[in-house]
Amino acid sequence: MSLDEILESPRLMMKLSFPPVMLQLMEEACKSEPDFAVLGKIISMDPALSTTILTLVNSPFYGLSQEISDLKRAAIVLGTRELLNLAVTVTYQKHISTKVEDEQYKIYSDWMLTVWGAIAASLIASRICPDQADKVYLCCLLKDISLLFLRSAAPSEIPNLAQLDSVARSYPGQAEAENEMWGMNHGALSQLLLSRWKMKNIDCPSLLHHHALEELDSFELPTQAVILATKWAEMELGNDSAPFNVLQFELLLQNALNMDEEVLEDFRGVCRTKFQSMLSILGMGEGGEAANFYNYSIKSLQASYFMSLELLTAEGGIGSIARIIGRHAKLNWDIVDWELALKSPHRDVYSLFKAVENTGLEKVVANCPLKELPWSKRGNGEAIVSRSILFGRFKYSARGLSPEEQKALKLYFRFIGQAYEHYCAKQHLIEDRAETLDALPLGVATLDMAGNIFDMNEEMGRYLGGASISGAKGFNELFSMGVGTGLGKSWDKFLETESKTSFSKILCVSLRTGGIPRDACIYVSAYKQKRGEDQVISVVMEDIREISESQIQALKQRDFLEGLIDSMRDVVLTVDRRGNINYASARFSRIFLGRNIFEIASPGDTFTGRWGPDLFEQKKSVVEVLLKRTDSAGRPFELVISRLNGPGEKYLIVARDLTHIRRLEDKLKRQAIFDGLTDLFNHTQFNTLLEREMVRSRRTGRPIGLLFFDLDGFKHVNDSKGHQAGDEVLKLVGDILKAELRAGMDFPCRYGGDEFAVIVTEVRPEALEKIGNRIRFKIEKKFSGKVTISGGITVLKEDDTPAGMLARADRATYEAKDLGGNVLVWAK
Repeated sequence: MSLDEILESPRLMMKLSFPPVMLQLMEEACKSEPDFAVLGKIISMDPALSTTILTLVNSPFYGLSQEISDLKRAAIVLGTRELLNLAVTVTYQKHISTKVEDEQYKIYSDWMLTVWGAIAASLIASRICPDQADKVYLCCLLKDISLLFLRSAAPSEIPNLAQLDSVARSYPGQAEAENEMWGMNHGALSQLLLSRWKMKNIDCPSLLHHHALEELDSFELPTQAVILATKWAEMELGNDSAPFNVLQFELLLQNALNMDEEVLEDFRGVCRTKFQSMLSILGMGEGGEAANFYNYSIKSLQASYFMSLELLTAEGGIGSIARIIGRHAKLNWDIVDWELALKSPHRDVYSLFKAVENTGLEKVVANCPLKELPWSKRGNGEAIVSRSILFGRFKYSARGLSPEEQKALKLYFRFIGQAYEHYCAKQHLIEDRAETLDALPLGVATLDMAGNIFDMNEEMGRYLGGASISGAKGFNELFSMGVGTGLGKSWDKFLETESKTSFSKILCVSLRTGGIPRDACIYVSAYKQKRGEDQVISVVMEDIREISESQIQALKQRDFLEGLIDSMRDVVLTVDRRGNINYASARFSRIFLGRNIFEIASPGDTFTGRWGPDLFEQKKSVVEVLLKRTDSAGRPFELVISRLNGPGEKYLIVARDLTHIRRLEDKLKRQAIFDGLTDLFNHTQFNTLLEREMVRSRRTGRPIGLLFFDLDGFKHVNDSKGHQAGDEVLKLVGDILKAELRAGMDFPCRYGGDEFAVIVTEVRPEALEKIGNRIRFKIEKKFSGKVTISGGITVLKEDDTPAGMLARADRATYEAKDLGGNVLVWAK
């Protein structure tokens, strides 16, 4: 039957619907100011209710000095609202007890949680929202009514009921399970039921969120009071509560209510007294006195807690746990004659220990089933339990233990149960791992991120030739000293590259462990890991001696080939049929590995084929390309491509960087064209240019001219200041020519020595003379008249040859010299 069908069934809805007295009390409770006349009339309708309320009023619940015999007097002393809350509680308890409880379900545990929660909610609200305390009491009383209703009307509709001892106690995943089955949580269902039962006036938003402890601060104060009270009830009541969690919640409650420890203890005392009085009047016992944590003071909880913490740092196996418990028993309870069974952290078997007068501890048996333990002491003793799992048992002989001491001993072993569970889950596992690691022939070390050792085991020290952490701390340095070879550049890259998180290498070396050198193959692996806030490097080193001789030779050959390839300046690649690079020389692996050769390389101008995998169809190919090592424009490489033998289509590519060769070629070309000192065209290029421009002039009809000159005063500079000063003069003259002439149209040349020639295109005679004189003035000014020029100028004639035109300009230069220099003369 679905939830919707249950809610639409009058028969089932009537099963837990409230009697008229309860409805009238609820209606009165919803008023801002309840009327005592109405309340008294309602209570008087049920004589048993009236008697129960008066009994409760005169109980230690309120601690009144004089007995009260009538309701009116009770209302004057306690207040109408308090009297109303009592009436609602008593009526509610009697109603649900008669309607819900049956042979399969005893409501006792759930009612205890309900009563403690309601009383605690009212007390908490009286501190943080006093005007809402009565309403909070009522809301907390009714928060789980949906679960009680379903337990009575349709138990199959409660998720995971078979695993629950109490329907009102929360468990992990409860809200998710309820939402999946009902489409809402049980708080929302309680609200819905109250509405169906004509209690629409009860405004309790806290019902929806009474388990939302993690979101406590996001709610209004009345809801916070209900949340804290709900959790407090679960912590203080029942054997299932983990004692560590109880103490942690007491601290949370202390902070939430802004109390010190002493005030909180008094607060617990008030809640405990009211709770016990309520149970007594309602005819309900508390169960085992030691089962509930509210019967212990906070100080006693703390004392057991701090003793149990010693188990969390114990070292030396479960024998060390037995010694700790034995010491605690002797110091706190004077128990010296005892036996202790402890469950194995790994299996469902136990070890039995007993106290021995001289040696202190004796292991009687190990790995023994629980029922076969050879106990010598009788009785059940104290169980060591956590989350309903039996982790051990402590049996002892002791006389004169008071009830309070026995109670404290029970509490101690409740804390020991949870502490031992934590030990089994963490510390013992760490010890097991350490023992296993020490037993294996593995060298283990921990390094900082710079590669310095700050911890290593004995085996690693032996691998490193007996090295210790003192002195040299760099792992690679110690490795080189102990093994005779370093880890190579790949280790340095591993340390330097943040994104590289692992390193592995196999080296065939000669080890000196034990003083006698022997051949070995060492496998070294390293991993960057985060430990807390720090980053470390974990290194594992292993001698893989059991591999075959042929494998060792293969590894040695591999190391040799890798070393050979790494020493080459060329890039060595292997690619698949599509051109995907699956191997690259170690120095270039980060750049090329995983990329496609046809995407990162483009063929040069001389390539005429189809660029792509078709290139592999040839037995051997040589092609020049621009290869992009990064996102740059690319560098010139020559690729030599060969097919590899073996399974699958794989190809070897040896890429030779042509950058240096191309630069050398460019340099040689420049030297063939330009003068090395002045960066002007040289003598050879002058003749080529003059012949070319004469042909072009005759073809286009555009005139050209020639200026030919040498330097006046240059010999004096050379003789007086040296050839370096003379070279500087020549450079400056070259700079003037390049600055004053038209790039691409005029061609300045150094003819030889201090002689210069300038081919000027598309120029008339008068313009040629102006250009020549402008150059002459610039040179004269540059050197303050100490260096000038004497030159001849001429234009192309119809029947001129290059030699004839040059000879004519040269003769004009001599005429300029005869005229005293610093002048240009037209050739005749």
